[in-house]
Amino acid sequence: MAKLQIMKCRDLGFNDDFIVIEQDREAAKKKMMEHILEKHKEEFEILSEMHQEEIRAKMDFLLTRGCGCGVKEL
Repeated sequence: MAKLQIMKCRDLGFNDDFIVIEQDREAAKKKMMEHILEKHKEEFEILSEMHQEEIRAKMDFLLTRGCGCGVKEL
């Protein structure tokens, strides 16, 4: 079965309802970063490098947790 990678922008601390749904984890992370840099660029860039890295690390966490929130088997 294929696993879908699901990640919500709101789960990363941004105030919108954008959701990424991809089969590939790296593609999901790339699409989310593109969204963040397009829609939340100013907000993201004022964060310290440490906080930016925390957001990237949280993406990995969200896409690997087994509760069904980040990875969905079809």
